[in-house]
Amino acid sequence: MEATLLEKGQLELKLREQAEAFERLANEDDLSGLPNRRAFDEMLARDMAVARRAGRALSLVVLSIDHLKQINAEWSRAVGDLVLCEVGELMRRSLRASDMPARLGNKEFAVLLTDTALPEAEIACQRLQRLFAQYVEWGGHEAGDIKVSFSAGVVQLHEDDQAPVLFYQRAKNALATAKREGRARTCTD
Repeated sequence: MEATLLEKGQLELKLREQAEAFERLANEDDLSGLPNRRAFDEMLARDMAVARRAGRALSLVVLSIDHLKQINAEWSRAVGDLVLCEVGELMRRSLRASDMPARLGNKEFAVLLTDTALPEAEIACQRLQRLFAQYVEWGGHEAGDIKVSFSAGVVQLHEDDQAPVLFYQRAKNALATAKREGRARTCTD
């Protein structure tokens, strides 16, 4: 009887660990370790509701790594993947604990900046741009071999943003403007 109870306890522990691992896989980008698109979409909806209810500012940054295809072609896909991991780490280190960076797919990332108005969100992007420029060992290569920059669109939640998709689309439109204007820049809407 005691052996059966011990075995049952071990089995329950193993099942709990597996459930936690599956939950992590469902919400975490396996390459960068950042929250994935699914987790981002859930947090965006929640943060928008909280910001509206509390009358607080909420800003959204959508950024795209410039010329990632060239890095993959010139250095290899493995180096490109390492760059994406390093991007995730730089974002984690440079943002506040209350902010949520996420990898949305391929070369696109987003950051939800709680209690942050547009001017402060622009400053956060500028700080991140400087960190990218100062980081010299991208992809595990020697200083300066690979240069990585990003283009970003930044928006603050408005009354017109009735749905998360509309808020996100405004940030994507600002990102498109940044790319059109020459990349390695931040544009607002």
